[in-house]
Amino acid sequence: MFTDNMDSRELFVSTLRRQQSSKVPLMLRDLTLGLDALNVPTDAVFSDTYDSELSARCVLALQDMMGNDVTMGCISTYGLEAFGGVTKYPSDGIPYVSGHPFADIDRMDAYQPSDIVSDLLRGMRRSCEIVRDRRPDLGLCVNVPGPMTMAGFFRGVETLMMDLIENPDISKRIVDFSVDTISEEMGFLSKDIADAVFLASATDNPDMIGDSEYVGLSLKGIERLNREIHEDGLLSIYHPHGVFCTDDRVDLLKASIDTGVDGFQFAEGNDSLGILDQCEGRCAILGGVNAYSTLLLGPDRRIVRDTNRFLNDLADHHYIMTCSCSINRGLSLDNLKVMSDTVHAFNEGR
Repeated sequence: MFTDNMDSRELFVSTLRRQQSSKVPLMLRDLTLGLDALNVPTDAVFSDTYDSELSARCVLALQDMMGNDVTMGCISTYGLEAFGGVTKYPSDGIPYVSGHPFADIDRMDAYQPSDIVSDLLRGMRRSCEIVRDRRPDLGLCVNVPGPMTMAGFFRGVETLMMDLIENPDISKRIVDFSVDTISEEMGFLSKDIADAVFLASATDNPDMIGDSEYVGLSLKGIERLNREIHEDGLLSIYHPHGVFCTDDRVDLLKASIDTGVDGFQFAEGNDSLGILDQCEGRCAILGGVNAYSTLLLGPDRRIVRDTNRFLNDLADHHYIMTCSCSINRGLSLDNLKVMSDTVHAFNEGR
């Protein structure tokens, strides 16, 4: 039995393990918003060498503002340069892929999945180490792509979608390479630092790729990655996009949970209670305010209303509060503070 005297890290871990607590941990999957907390240009972190110290300071500055229980440890990017890809870093924007390394599939033969462990990834890991050293009381969760999501980064999403229709052998080949690469990335970033691995899976979306591809490609990879995460003594969170709460998607949600994930985060467009019906007793549940509408646009009363609705529905069911997806620079810090303050007020009242 756990008590409410736990620190943030213990609260996060115990909730993912579905152990007892009356408090709801707050996890903000901050990929780049920490840059706004210190008003730091994006290309200051992603300069000739990744600035790990500056990255860690940004992460902790945002945490100091919001009081979140879990950080992602670093200002994030894709790591595609290690495979000949091109990522742009606009000074006041977020990193974006401008050149997919395997748009020409033959180029993949020149690389190994372990190439992902580059100077850029070493810098991100060093940022996580600094955050862990300075705030050992906080949960730390490393962010890596899901199988189809990584394949989309490598190949380009439109090209990958055409592969699924016209060249299934190529799509399987690129997804297999992607899973091997994710394995290398998450192992390097998380070893002896993290509490959990977050499998960020926007393109692992049955609405986009189809049900059979979701099961045969995405979930097959997730099952393997989840097994490796547990072998390393860590916990796992899976966040596919798409609708999973309707009657015709129940089997897909069950299959997703059957991969052994410790937490399932639902995206926007889902009924939280429909997700809870399948997660209850099997894994923790994550999700919350729509990041692309409510959290971005407000107003405050809407943010408070939606935050409290999720808390009231889910707080007694091994729930970790977050918004519907990642947060990046450009999102209103004031709006996010309204959400975080609402969570803290809710916990103080329990």
